[in-house]
Amino acid sequence: MDLRKKKKELVGLVGGIGVVVALGGFVGGWYSPGTTIVATFGVWIVGTLLVNLFCD
Repeated sequence: MDLRKKKKELVGLVGGIGVVVALGGFVGGWYSPGTTIVATFGVWIVGTLLVNLFCD
């Protein structure tokens, strides 16, 4: 599987996972608001970093 061709889709997947974490924290009440913000940005930053690392 050539990951370079799938880079845009993988970044979109990471964004979707971050949105799920945010919705679960804010709407679902899984976490406190502070933890939700940190977890959401953590997923977005670390996920995108890993996609860029493995796709290049």
